[in-house]
Amino acid sequence: MAALDAWLDELRRRPRSARWGGQGPGMARLRYRSHTQAEGSDGEDRYATSAAGGRLIVVLDTGGVEGLAPIDEVRRARLRLLREQADDIVLPAVVLAESVLTGHAGHDYHVRRLLDVVNITTVDESTGHAAGSLCRSAMAAGMNPPPSGVDTVVAAAGDARVAHDEVLIVTTDGGDFQMLGSLTTNAAQLSVLVV
Repeated sequence: MAALDAWLDELRRRPRSARWGGQGPGMARLRYRSHTQAEGSDGEDRYATSAAGGRLIVVLDTGGVEGLAPIDEVRRARLRLLREQADDIVLPAVVLAESVLTGHAGHDYHVRRLLDVVNITTVDESTGHAAGSLCRSAMAAGMNPPPSGVDTVVAAAGDARVAHDEVLIVTTDGGDFQMLGSLTTNAAQLSVLVV
């Protein structure tokens, strides 16, 4: 968790225009950020200057909801910093199907507080087809077991939001999203943050 908090501190200190690094056209740069990375690692290209100066769009999966729901001070700090830096925090509605609400009043209260501040979006037909394509591509690339339908929709929703922006997928499932993100059309503008 210390590496994640260090990353968030660095994110907060950097000016908006210097947050994300771009590569030339066709150069994939899917970055993987994990709270288990050793502190003090050089993190090469993690905070390079963006040529486009785009916005930051955060897309959450179920693990992202759990990692940001303001249950304790660490999660409240993460959420506060991401809200300060992100231009939009998106939760595809399909993620709600993975039981983000548990029936436990204390837990669900905090999850509902998070749901109140994120942009819950519907999944349109083109995103659904893109998710199916990602699933087929992941299986063809040897992903076994195949990714869940919800994970492929989250990755497709992130990919659909990329224009001149950077998309950060917040999850607890880094391996699946590394594979899915690398198969998207706009892999160069997608990053994965494991909480």
